[in-house]
Amino acid sequence: MRLRAVLLALTMALPAQAQVVLKTYYAEDLVKTPGLLEVSPGFTTVIDFWDTVDAAFSAKRELLRLEGGGSRLLLSTGMMGTQTGAVPVKSGMTDLVVEVGGRTLLFTVRIGPGEYPRRYQVLLKRTQGGTYAPLSQTPSTPTAGPAQSSSPAPSPTPSPQVQAPAVHFTTTVEAPSGEEGRVSVFFTLENRGSRPVSFALNDLQILQEGKPLRFEVRRDPLKAVLNPGEGQSGVIVVHGARPGELLLRWRGVELGPGRSFLLERRLLGKTIEVQTEGR
Repeated sequence: MRLRAVLLALTMALPAQAQVVLKTYYAEDLVKTPGLLEVSPGFTTVIDFWDTVDAAFSAKRELLRLEGGGSRLLLSTGMMGTQTGAVPVKSGMTDLVVEVGGRTLLFTVRIGPGEYPRRYQVLLKRTQGGTYAPLSQTPSTPTAGPAQSSSPAPSPTPSPQVQAPAVHFTTTVEAPSGEEGRVSVFFTLENRGSRPVSFALNDLQILQEGKPLRFEVRRDPLKAVLNPGEGQSGVIVVHGARPGELLLRWRGVELGPGRSFLLERRLLGKTIEVQTEGR
């Protein structure tokens, strides 16, 4: 119960831009075709809508627990009675119908094994970026300083073509990992540069005390190359970690010039930690 409370607090308290969005749906699609939501026993699935949720229904309420308020809906597995007591539902499928902003949105909920919570978002209109909603679109407006009437200085400044790739990288470490030494590292990548960048899985390393750890990666969209303006979210599930610091290294390649660069994070494997910054 304590772990569930920590996970619930995490999904409610973290800033929206620090949370992983595994899938973005659009209302215009969901009124015609159900979107798939996945829920795992012992973990919470978060759905953020563009407007207030008026009502939510499911034909098999014994499989699903619905909570939340405002524009957020929280899904978790229901409890099933057995001879030894109530246990969480481990598998099954059901529907979910949500009334939002005068629209009836359709979902299919699949309950199955998993090692992490999930977050989805539902937007009213389709925006640029496909199935990913960029983290923050804060325009980088130059600060307007006082006009200077000095003679123009033709001093050479660094040209745009020599700038390092503009990649926004966010990591969120969720723990405790339990006796199995499992740590979930949620991440988001956003290409804010002018050229495609590649992040291959064989260029990713998770180290502890200089030794590589076994891990698996799930990401959406499922591709290694991010074009300008595109983003990606996912989770790295690390196995065999001990309490202490983890080192994440991910080598990226800027396509075109073929230049490589390194994203690096030092993470604590037994705490909840959020790191949001550019490279």
